Amino acid sequence: MHIQFKRLRTASAAALLCAGALAAPYASAIPSFSVNPNSNGLSVAGQTFQADTMSGSSSARLVYNGGTSYTGTGYIQYNAFVSTGNGNVPTTISRIGFDYGLYATFVQTFTCSGLLSPGVSCGVTSIALDLWADAGNDNSYSNSTLAAAPVVTTNGTQVKLGTVSSVVAGQAGLNALGGAFQNINSNFALTAAGALFFTSPTPFYSLAFSSFNNTTQGIACNTGPTCAGTTIVAINSESGNTDFNRAVPEPGPLALIGIGMIGLIMARRAGKAKS
Repeated sequence: MHIQFKRLRTASAAALLCAGALAAPYASAIPSFSVNPNSNGLSVAGQTFQADTMSGSSSARLVYNGGTSYTGTGYIQYNAFVSTGNGNVPTTISRIGFDYGLYATFVQTFTCSGLLSPGVSCGVTSIALDLWADAGNDNSYSNSTLAAAPVVTTNGTQVKLGTVSSVVAGQAGLNALGGAFQNINSNFALTAAGALFFTSPTPFYSLAFSSFNNTTQGIACNTGPTCAGTTIVAINSESGNTDFNRAVPEPGPLALIGIGMIGLIMARRAGKAKS
């Protein structure tokens, strides 16, 4: 119930258990990208760096449209670039949160299996998202409430870096502990300014993957704390990550190889038993 663009990973247990060496390529590191924080007049003190993830927090408000449809409106405020295995890129290099802010605004729709309640599953059916850099890092952010959607109040120059316009796959819902979750794979396209900020690879990745989750204290529903059959949901205290790729990893070939290896192993064992 919050925006997020993150990969929905599936894998065959047979492939992972029986083909460890074959599973390694599928479990490879998240693709990295290069960023020039000094582009677009955002900073003069940064350095070009590599990362593979953007992390941040999100706020969103979901409203019932009728039937099984909901619309969510919100923002993501990114606070760090991450290099897996090395931790956050130092802000003295990235300058994020100092010389500029990085955020996304979005509207998305969900189709759920019933009125939204803990355990009711929802698919993400559409999304429109813009990724922005706030030169000067002087915007203000207001969290969602049951009465109003979250708001980004802009100040000064805003540089559009990228857009998201279609869903590849997405899942969302509420859990029994009062939390909200969402995973979404979407397309991703840089603007001309975005290509100066995200400098490699060229062409840049065409897919974005995000996942965000909140704490129990970060959710409010108009039907009370149980959120049973709720028609308005305010979600705050969400944290998550966004990364990029050119394609959703396909575990199918590994699964087939893993199953094939199981068959070979069983056949060999049967042969030895007969001899």
